[in-house]
Amino acid sequence: MISKFLGFTFLFCTAIVLSSCTEEYETIEGVSGIFIKTSASSLVMGEEVTFEVNTEGSESLDVTGEAEIRVNGEILVGNSFSTAEVGVYEVTASYLNLESSILNIEFYDDGSQVIFKKRALIEDYTGTWCGWCPRVSFGMELVANQSDAVEFVAIHRAPAGTQDPFNYLEAGPLELLINTPGYPKGFINRLTQWDFPEPDNTGQVLDFTQGINPRLGIKMSSGLQNNTIDLKVKVQFAKDFENTRLVVYLLENALVYPQVNYTSFYGSVNPISDYVHNYTLRTTLTDILGDEIASSETQTGNSFERDFNFQVPDVIEDATQIDFVAFIVDEEGSVINVRKASLGVNQEFEIE
Repeated sequence: MISKFLGFTFLFCTAIVLSSCTEEYETIEGVSGIFIKTSASSLVMGEEVTFEVNTEGSESLDVTGEAEIRVNGEILVGNSFSTAEVGVYEVTASYLNLESSILNIEFYDDGSQVIFKKRALIEDYTGTWCGWCPRVSFGMELVANQSDAVEFVAIHRAPAGTQDPFNYLEAGPLELLINTPGYPKGFINRLTQWDFPEPDNTGQVLDFTQGINPRLGIKMSSGLQNNTIDLKVKVQFAKDFENTRLVVYLLENALVYPQVNYTSFYGSVNPISDYVHNYTLRTTLTDILGDEIASSETQTGNSFERDFNFQVPDVIEDATQIDFVAFIVDEEGSVINVRKASLGVNQEFEIE
């Protein structure tokens, strides 16, 4: 009799636990997290901002209608917000059992501030020999499909016992800065490691394109004549900065070389014989940790300009595939803002 009672009790409790799990931990297959997008991150008082909540994963879904959005902890009715008070507001969202990271938006008292497009940088430490590296590459493809505000750099490395035709030998100081052994690894805005598995954490990257405005913008212009490149990088400052540095990369796209692949991405093919390596770092036109900009040049309303004149590097296979990536870092080495430009393109500042 006692054994029957215990058996009944076990089954009853098991049923309660399973029922509880079903009610409290609803999930959707393939959804690893959520993130928030905004129509603008810096606004004048009285202007309206709208929010969009998306899932992370191989297929990003718009779940705004089912999500709960909060501004400074208060539940928002709908997905738009406006205020008559100056300040920084914290926005979060929840969907099922998932919570977004905090997104900051800022309201100003008038329209006199210069607001620049905010971009983010991913530096992908990779190698043609590295079988797990396609995982990060695939993650970057997902990010590129969701936003045009992220710039990519592939830094090829070849530790002892490996070979890579695109190995960038001068990345040692950067490796010391991040102090993170092993490959692959992706870093956002130079100092924040992209969480594993990267394809399931695209929202972490996109969060860096949102929030408080960087208050500085970058534009480039370049040309090629008689195998000589002329590049001008100009930075405009909308607030006072100190201890900033300029970094300029020269990249090459469309480099075809076999890629070892241990992942399930790209059809699980190993190796990928005709793999196309894009945004490959070929040379750095400044110190890889940045060239210092005098504080007298980085005050509100000022513009800083740097000219580069040099021969096309010998490692370049096709000069028509050259891109430049320029960015400003703060005293800790974190990226404030970044911009990419192809050779031969003349840009304007991205003022919003």
